Amino acid sequence: MTKTRTTPRTRTRTRTNWAFTLLELLVVVAIVGMLAAASLPAIRALTQTNTVAASHRQFLDDLSLARYQAISGRRVVYLVLVPPSMRAHFNTVRTADQRVYSPNAKQSALRQLTNLVNGQFTSYALFTRRTVGDQPGRERPRYLGEWKQLPDGMLFGTNVFVDLGAAWLGVANSTNWASRPLPYGWFPFPLADSPEMRLPYIAFDSTGRMFYEGGVVPRAPGESVPLVRGSVFYEKDAEQRYRLNVWPDVVITEQSRTNLMEVRVEWLTGRAKVFRPWEQTAAWQ
Repeated sequence: MTKTRTTPRTRTRTRTNWAFTLLELLVVVAIVGMLAAASLPAIRALTQTNTVAASHRQFLDDLSLARYQAISGRRVVYLVLVPPSMRAHFNTVRTADQRVYSPNAKQSALRQLTNLVNGQFTSYALFTRRTVGDQPGRERPRYLGEWKQLPDGMLFGTNVFVDLGAAWLGVANSTNWASRPLPYGWFPFPLADSPEMRLPYIAFDSTGRMFYEGGVVPRAPGESVPLVRGSVFYEKDAEQRYRLNVWPDVVITEQSRTNLMEVRVEWLTGRAKVFRPWEQTAAWQ
């Protein structure tokens, strides 16, 4: 058998035939770039959708936990939110009477308040005034866990933070769930032994049904909390400390009509679910 001998020139020509030309590489790079540019909006939209879904799931889970704690502990459990008015509470804590509010408790409260400054419109916690075994007529307020925040980029709708005081019931009786603010009550804030402050809340009694302070129940009981995409900007001084005398700037990301969703809590069952306002029946318009 005769063997063909490969010369150096043949090997060189073979390697050249395997290589890509500069033009071919440029074409491939251009195609990859176009595909990446076309898919970027879809990736961004998917990330935003995941963030919205995660915030709804987190809030639904914590509402369910509050209801469970109320039933299992045979008590009223509140889910309280941090309102933008919390800035004024710094002075209340600082000037609290030291005879009833020790310096150590005051410092702990001020540290917690500082941590919650950037939690306005986004933070919440579970709270109860009584625990199992407490004597009748005596309260031992405490928070059932740490303060939590919604995922980055998500806020509670600003309408829920309007404190109407005694006028709340009249407004609640004349508006639907989506338009009215949450009820407010007095709670120790930010710790169980802190001075009290008015906070918006959703509460459950020992039967798992929604609870209203003072037994004031609106004509259409139940509450709705919109969760929206947006950002809160806090002004700082030259030393990078929050300026507590300046209202935070809230920017809500523009959303399409079908992206507007709320977490709605039914009064009788106490169960929460995601609700789409554009699917409301005529009775809720």
